[in-house]
Formats: sequence, C-alpha cells, structure tokens
Amino acid sequence: MTMTTMSGAPTVPPGRYTFDNATPDAAQQVRLLAEILDAHTTDVLALQGVEAGWACLDLGAGGGTVATWLADQVSPSGLVVAVDQDPRHIRTHDLINVVKADLTVADLGKELYDLVHARLLLMHLPQREEVLRRAAAALKPGGVLVVSDWDCRRLDEMLLRSTAEVAAAFLAFQTALVGLAVDNGASAEWANRIPLAMTDAGLVDVTARVHNELWQGGTAGCLLHASNSRQMEAALLGRGVTAEQLAVLRDGMQDPATFAWSYPMVTAVGRRPER
Repeated sequence: MTMTTMSGAPTVPPGRYTFDNATPDAAQQVRLLAEILDAHTTDVLALQGVEAGWACLDLGAGGGTVATWLADQVSPSGLVVAVDQDPRHIRTHDLINVVKADLTVADLGKELYDLVHARLLLMHLPQREEVLRRAAAALKPGGVLVVSDWDCRRLDEMLLRSTAEVAAAFLAFQTALVGLAVDNGASAEWANRIPLAMTDAGLVDVTARVHNELWQGGTAGCLLHASNSRQMEAALLGRGVTAEQLAVLRDGMQDPATFAWSYPMVTAVGRRPER
C-alpha cells in the first residue's frame, strides 16, 4: 500500500463533511457502516464482473472495506485506488494505493479505471454532479460507475416501533442531524436524482435499485444512530436537541423492542459507452 495525494484547481467553495474521521467515535462509525452496507455493496459490485487485472477507484473510501474487497477480486495483477480526505481508517493491502485528497477539487484522471465506486459520498458534496462527471470521465470506455447514497427525505417514517418517548427523541435527532448535514452542503434528496445525473454525464445502460432494511435495537444499524449522536453531540445540542433526548435515543437504540427502517439506499449503475 502506498500513500499519495491528488491535486486540482478549485472551482467552487467546498462543503464541509459533517462527520470527522478524527473523532473518538469515527472508527466505530466506519465499522458499523461496513457491517450494515458492505453485503449490499459487494453484491452490486460482483454483478459488474470485477475480475483479475481490473483497475478500480473507490471514492470516499471510509474504512477501506470495499476497497479491500475490490483488491481481492482484482488480484494478482489489478489495482485499487482508495481516495479519502482523511484516510486514516483504510486498511493496508498490497494492491491498494491510498490517496489523500479533497474530492471536490481532485483530478481523477481520464479513462483510467474499469470501475469507479462511491458510497455515501456525493450526497455530502455541493459539487456532487460535477464530481460525478469527473468520475464518469475517469472510466475507460465500457467501464462502470456505481454510486450509492441514502435518501433522507422521510425521517418521520423510519421508526417502526418503540415508546412514544423514544419516537420523539428519534425524530428530533434525525431532523437535527440531517439539517446539520444540509447546512454543510449535503442533499437529503440527491439519491433520487442519481440515475438522471448519470445519464446527463453521458453514461448508458443506467439502472438503479433501492435497498432498505429493518434494524432492531442493539444491532449495527441502530447502534450507528447512537454512535452518530455521540460523534455529533455538541452540534446536535446547538441545534436544539436536548441532552435528555440524546440519552433516551441511545437507550432506545439498545432496546431489542425497538424496530426502525434504515434510510433507503439508492444504488445506481451506469456504463461509459464503448468507442
């Protein structure tokens, strides 16, 4: 594994990613995200025919679990470039080149990759459609772009069963958390537009699916909410969520009697046309 940087000239001011990889809860957050989402992601990637010798680009690589899965598939002669603004959690692998970069301005290159993947990245970037166009341009002819983001528009429908007190705390937390992300440049509804953005970027054979799961209290999905509430506690309190509500939320997310839907995840796939 090597560490490099990407550079590029900024075009518009970058947004600020809501979650900080340097906080004490960040390692748990990326671990829980992998536990929740990797099975879905790798199922989709496997359908793209990833094989030995491919060059892959993983944008916003987080904990590096998807990059590691890709590296195992492209072994022994392929390469995975894993890019993150703070790549401290990415795992070491002989076929992974870790790149530290601000993806709002980084030059991704032209026609370099057989596959480009981005999960829970573009929804956070004000420049999401421009970054998607650069990701599409980085594909070789016939290469595949896979983008997954959460649809965060129906927060009041997520909690399926719990106490009234937990329900109130949960909605207050979700509303504040998504509001903070939007203030930082995120889009709650971007996921719904990904297929059209891919088409507008010149990709063909665009398909999409929505993945949703039921999370029970004490399992990874609900524990992610509790982890996020700790990681963002100061900002949430500043947005009007009370300490009592956060305590109720955390208890509720541990309670096996709690059931909540995940955020619906839209995963879209598009292919760069052959010459």
